[in-house]
Amino acid sequence: MSKKIMLSLVGCIALSSFTSLGAISLEDAIKNVNFTGNLRYRYNTGIWDTWDGVDKGAQSSIQGQNARQTHRFRVQLATKADIGDGFKVFGQVQYNQDANGGHGVGNTTATDRTFYLRQAYLQYDLADYGTSFIWGKQELGTIWTTDMVGMAAKALYTGIDGLTLAAFAVDSFERDGDRAFMDLDNYKDTITNGTITISAAQNTAKSLGDFLFRQNLYGVAAIGSYDLGGSNLDTQLWLGYLNKRAFFYALDVVYGLDIDQDLNYTLQLSYLGNSVDSALKDRMVAQKMTSAPANLPTGGNADETLIANGNLINLMGTLKGYGFDGSLGGVLYGKKGKFTINRLDDSFLAGGREIFYVKGSNIMNSFGQNTFGYVKAGYTLPSDLRLGVQFVYGSTQAGDRNIGNAEYYGGGGKMEAVAEVSYNYTKNLDFLLWYSYLDVKAKAEAGNPGNYDSKINTVRFQAFYKF
Repeated sequence: MSKKIMLSLVGCIALSSFTSLGAISLEDAIKNVNFTGNLRYRYNTGIWDTWDGVDKGAQSSIQGQNARQTHRFRVQLATKADIGDGFKVFGQVQYNQDANGGHGVGNTTATDRTFYLRQAYLQYDLADYGTSFIWGKQELGTIWTTDMVGMAAKALYTGIDGLTLAAFAVDSFERDGDRAFMDLDNYKDTITNGTITISAAQNTAKSLGDFLFRQNLYGVAAIGSYDLGGSNLDTQLWLGYLNKRAFFYALDVVYGLDIDQDLNYTLQLSYLGNSVDSALKDRMVAQKMTSAPANLPTGGNADETLIANGNLINLMGTLKGYGFDGSLGGVLYGKKGKFTINRLDDSFLAGGREIFYVKGSNIMNSFGQNTFGYVKAGYTLPSDLRLGVQFVYGSTQAGDRNIGNAEYYGGGGKMEAVAEVSYNYTKNLDFLLWYSYLDVKAKAEAGNPGNYDSKINTVRFQAFYKF
């Protein structure tokens, strides 16, 4: 046997010896590790019946996706390990394939995209002081972002009974197709043969989305939950500053009253406001929006900013009991003739399924003053099968200035009716099916060539499994 081979064998033996000194059993290795995950399948389809006799009967999918039908698969797998001395590590990978299926080009599901790292952070808990610190890529979980992911640092204090204090700093944001901020510079999406196309500039450094999210976000929050004896009060107060973009503030108050053992009433008031920084106002001056449609709503002043401070007010009352649930509420946001930023992602628990995604009334950035009332009702059978309906009615008032084609900016009266069925098969597996009918009407105004009537019919089926 050669000397080289002998040395290799000695090295392998030495390496295995050192490895065995620190080895632990698999049972011990996973003792303090939690595994969680979820699998979601969505099928979306729809028919967009546009105005002025154009593209009647053309098909498109919901929320501006470039497909007549879409099959969407998402898998999230996560693990959290307690590594001792108060330290924990968390990692989550995600597979989110949005390949279009159904009719036309691209009707197969791609399989060449692998999982990517969605979250990865380090957590340090000081249990004796009720304090936690979290660093890394994580869901931001603010009142403006919900499940948006970013590189962030958080500090949480829970040492006061019923109260959580938080401070956070976000260095960067990760946005995907579900939460892509609409491009205000190219606000008119084009509709050709029933396919909705959003300008490619939306994904470049010229877009408002990139301009907005390239800055850091800093904030604090106070979240309280109080038992009042037969009733309860939950409060949230948030303050945030998106550097050189806007100052955000929000208040959410929920009062719950137990009428009897099986009947409960809650009243929720939410207010989200912001003050826009001069840098963002300058970015939205009419004469600088060179890529916007020619009939930009300048109002006779080319140097006028087209963005205003945002204010969103939502009031909702909900009654639940004996299998029945019903909600009645109203929401007000936006300003006539101006764009406003209302949220930083699209999560919004009001009424309807589509109305807060379309132009003008888009919940993230709207054009015009939006006023809507909504009602939701449902009944859950003993088999955990729920039948429900939703109805939203209101309008987007773009303003009475020379705004050109009103459909460019989503103005007009709007109505949405939804029928839905959900079924909790087990505590881990549930199904959802809904149908939405959305109707948008606008009357002729100065500069507007005529009335228009746009109808959208959409259907979604979803299966969701978690463990």
